[in-house]
Amino acid sequence: MSQSPASVPAPRRAYDYAKWAILSAVYESGAVITVTGLGRELGVGRTSARDALVRLECEGLVTLVPGRGAVVNEFSLHQVEDILEARVLVENHTAGRSFAARQALLPAVECVHEEMRQRRREQDTAGFTDADRRFHELIVDAADNSVLSAVYRTLREQQTLFTSTMVRGRTDRMDAAIAEHARIVEALRGDDAEAFCSVVNEHLRWSIALARESH
Repeated sequence: MSQSPASVPAPRRAYDYAKWAILSAVYESGAVITVTGLGRELGVGRTSARDALVRLECEGLVTLVPGRGAVVNEFSLHQVEDILEARVLVENHTAGRSFAARQALLPAVECVHEEMRQRRREQDTAGFTDADRRFHELIVDAADNSVLSAVYRTLREQQTLFTSTMVRGRTDRMDAAIAEHARIVEALRGDDAEAFCSVVNEHLRWSIALARESH
């Protein structure tokens, strides 16, 4: 059972709201989020609001500026390409081992893929971005390498804001992403590890091309 808002700890409530607001463009790139303003908006203390902003800085969504607050980050195409190229290395390396664990992996991936469809129907940008991230994390985690999983989570956190910006208000891009992920799911249902690895690599190359088109 999900927690009611009143039962959610204040730091988590502040973090969840601020992250949702950034990914949904309530706070756009370049906007300043202050500790006082966030605390007042949610009815939480300064410490809880500050902790939320520190956590968001660790995820690469904001930069803390002394005397100002947290500035919502912007990303250059070069930064995004660097992140995606690093993803290629991790995901291509883990794909074969993940395929070997496909019996346990497939139901979880199918569930998250369906969630992507639901978020698209709701035009929920933040939810869609989160589901996309979890889809790929499931596949990387199935390779059972905790170091690579940790590296991958850092990469995805750094990419979150750009992904959200790229699909916001663009149901055509959401549809294209859903179709791309459907190819991965279908390959995971088969018995050809090489074909699965190829589809994963093609998807990553598609992501790089889309990033260049979107910038």
